[in-house]
Amino acid sequence: MLMFPSSRKRIERKTALLHVLQKDDSIPVDELARQLDVSSSTMRRELRDLVNKSLVTVTVGKVSLVTPSNVERPFALRTLLNSEEKVRIGRMALELVNNGDTIFIAGGTTTLEFARLLPGQRRVTVITNALRVVDWLVDQSGIDLIALGGAVRPGEQTLHGHLTDWGVAQFRADKLFYGIEAISLQHGLTHSQIVEVSTDRAFASAATQTIILADHSKFGKVAPALVMPLDKVHVIVTDRGLAPDIVESLNAKGIQVILA
Repeated sequence: MLMFPSSRKRIERKTALLHVLQKDDSIPVDELARQLDVSSSTMRRELRDLVNKSLVTVTVGKVSLVTPSNVERPFALRTLLNSEEKVRIGRMALELVNNGDTIFIAGGTTTLEFARLLPGQRRVTVITNALRVVDWLVDQSGIDLIALGGAVRPGEQTLHGHLTDWGVAQFRADKLFYGIEAISLQHGLTHSQIVEVSTDRAFASAATQTIILADHSKFGKVAPALVMPLDKVHVIVTDRGLAPDIVESLNAKGIQVILA
């Protein structure tokens, strides 16, 4: 049973709630309250907030995430899931950046955590198709920021399409920092959003080094659209929840795995 001292913020309870729902596709409200050791009134308040944000649904007394596990979940939901691991991954990835580097930063919750750490730490040129990254880095000293154009994907707030791909092709970067939805030893990096694949491939083609930022929950999954095979990946920064046998298999493929 998970205990929450009164000093903990509500965000921690929401995060734990979502972690429980990751493991169970549907769970009774009373059972969810029991697992989180909260009152029924507290649980109803938290669920109302998550329903209003379109992160969960409540039907006949049961709670479910808004999308099944094989579909990309909303950005706001993914931000809450494995949030501590994402911060650690972002900090570790910062060590891979040298002053003077030109880097691509693709969209995603983990890459956003990484981008938040850059100001005041490194002097770099950042090229990105992620509006959230632009919003965070604009006017930050030490950051030469280049925002790519293109069609906006609502919710994700990323840019894609032929204009974005053309823009990427005009640059060369030392490193690409890329978050991915699904990683499989057999099928490589895959994505459920086909519209983003061509831009992601353009990033990898224009970067000297491709660095994947992904927590352990992304491994062993396969989404419909192939982004790139694993032999296009140079480094993976992940957390210590990744199974040792997967680390060994990735190392055997020549991929450096860094555990945060």
